[in-house]
Amino acid sequence: MKLTILDNSNIVESYPGITLPLTYSFIQGAYKGIFKGLVGNSLKNDKILTKFDNVFDNMLKSYNGRVYYCINNWYSLIDVMPLSKKIIPVWQDMLGVQSTDVYLENVHSFTFWQRAKTYINMTLNSVSIPRKMERLDKDFADAQKYFEETYSDSLSIDELLALFYELKCRILDKWHITLSNDLYAFIWTGILKRQLKKKGIDVTGYISGITSLESLKPVKELLRLAKKYGENEDILNEPEVQEYIKLYGDRSPCELKLEVMTYRAEPTLLARQIREYANSDRLDDMICNLENQSTPLKNTYAAKKAQLGIKHREISRLNRSRMYGMARCIFMRIGELLCEGKHIDEWFDVFYLEISEIENGDYASFKQKITERKLEYEEYEKLPAHSRLVFRGNKLIDENIAKNWTGEFTGIGTSGGSITAEAVVLESPNEKVDVKGKIIITQTTDPGWVFLLTMASGIVAEKGSLLSHTAIVSRELNIPAVVAVESATSVIKTGDIIEINGDTGRVKIVQAN
Repeated sequence: MKLTILDNSNIVESYPGITLPLTYSFIQGAYKGIFKGLVGNSLKNDKILTKFDNVFDNMLKSYNGRVYYCINNWYSLIDVMPLSKKIIPVWQDMLGVQSTDVYLENVHSFTFWQRAKTYINMTLNSVSIPRKMERLDKDFADAQKYFEETYSDSLSIDELLALFYELKCRILDKWHITLSNDLYAFIWTGILKRQLKKKGIDVTGYISGITSLESLKPVKELLRLAKKYGENEDILNEPEVQEYIKLYGDRSPCELKLEVMTYRAEPTLLARQIREYANSDRLDDMICNLENQSTPLKNTYAAKKAQLGIKHREISRLNRSRMYGMARCIFMRIGELLCEGKHIDEWFDVFYLEISEIENGDYASFKQKITERKLEYEEYEKLPAHSRLVFRGNKLIDENIAKNWTGEFTGIGTSGGSITAEAVVLESPNEKVDVKGKIIITQTTDPGWVFLLTMASGIVAEKGSLLSHTAIVSRELNIPAVVAVESATSVIKTGDIIEINGDTGRVKIVQAN
């Protein structure tokens, strides 16, 4: 009987904790379309492509309200690629997949000429990836302009859904190139890492300090606003603050969950963040640190290619935040209209519905579905998260078991330096905890954590890899970071004094609280 393997490596960075049905239905459709576009562009054979329909439909799975990769399907798609046996270990390393066992289903037996044609198509496509990423950035800007010109509160539910699908056509249907660029960045970073390892050189100096990294633009601007307007009583009326919301309002903690309110959706959160920075005694140090980034070493061909891939990857991730921001805006308004029509009790209840259910328009069933799902998701909150789950048919046959550490850990050092400081364990960046000068211990981070990382002295994450967001941002902020430290949040407690070494990946509890 077929095995199904669910793994939260990397995906938990974007969707930590419970993810509500509207968001899950959105991302499930998005992943299907993106991977179908990627493979279709390589196969250029619709007859073979249809054989992968079940794979495309199940790139993700929701289990107990949490999002996982259906990783055996990912392996089945990677198997289509040239040199797949060499690519899979690189892919596992870059995504931080901790279990290296590979299980894939042979969806289609390729003839020699079919596989040769696929390899030629993928090779030709790979040459043009940087150019296509630049084109995608321009197409995204056009789509965003279209949204701004088209959206208004006067639109009906049907018109809002039509706008959503138009944006999907303009953006998501072209988004598969970002996966090619991810692989481009992974492969060149892997090649660079292997080259430098032979010489005993650490790779991090070659992939940090990348000029104008998109991930840091929002926090640089926010620090500047804090310095300039942090004492103002009416911060949100300042034109520069409004411009910040327009440009970066979607870059917030847990920004890829449509049910989470971003700075654009709830501007008072931004005002609070600006004041928090303004009141920090490290504000000037943070500004200085970001203005004096190190320059990456560029004396190898592989280094330049890896840096280019990473740069484009971060641009697309910021645009992805904006894309989700447009979707959030549309569905928040649909929630308001459903509430006004008394089809749901509160506008926020729309996030307990799936997109297809809203589209089908069976309004009479909404309240009952929402009530049942609220109870269901309350129970999910009480259940533990898993890193990996293995099913045979519908039966769970294996799940990850936390290791019993003795006070010393080994992970992947992703940002150099050593620091000994007090630990603070966080489940989310929304927790009101003082992190100034402390080492953050968490399961994972998403791009919205950058605002919190600027105030910390180091970070330890249970998930991550050399190119995870935790790694990239910590390198740019020049704070030590260690990722892939299993069970760190279970063993390390807030108040413990710990030592971390971002060069060796060593984490040690010096003094328990």
